[in-house]
Amino acid sequence: MIERIVFPDIENTLVEFLIGQLAEWSDPVVVHTKVPEPPHARMVRVVRDDRRARLDVEDREGRRGAQVIFDHPRVVFECTDDAGNAADLAALVRSIVNAAAPGYIGDVWCDHIEDAGMENDTDPVTAAPRYTIVTDLIVRGTVLA
Repeated sequence: MIERIVFPDIENTLVEFLIGQLAEWSDPVVVHTKVPEPPHARMVRVVRDDRRARLDVEDREGRRGAQVIFDHPRVVFECTDDAGNAADLAALVRSIVNAAAPGYIGDVWCDHIEDAGMENDTDPVTAAPRYTIVTDLIVRGTVLA
């Protein structure tokens, strides 16, 4: 019988994780998966974006190993701060995310996080300061009984 694997909703898992971690820093940041209307002055948007090019050989060459219980999401964190501190916010988010593995992100086990980098990505429409962080994660799925 073929095993059925359920993978976590990594976007919402990371949103909840970041909300908790940023609260420990007493940092008043709103964390979402979609930009609300009107947008908050200081926020982080978490988006899974598997369309971006990956770092690992398995994905670049279109092959996966036998370890199908693992998911390899590519996640983008968009950090904005109208007060001009988007780079500082991005650096904090980047350090929190990179320190999470190996370990649990909420109730999801994360084996590895590969930091693909951070860039100044000023919003072309509003000219709002924004920094983007891109990471590749390896997270464990759950085998259905």
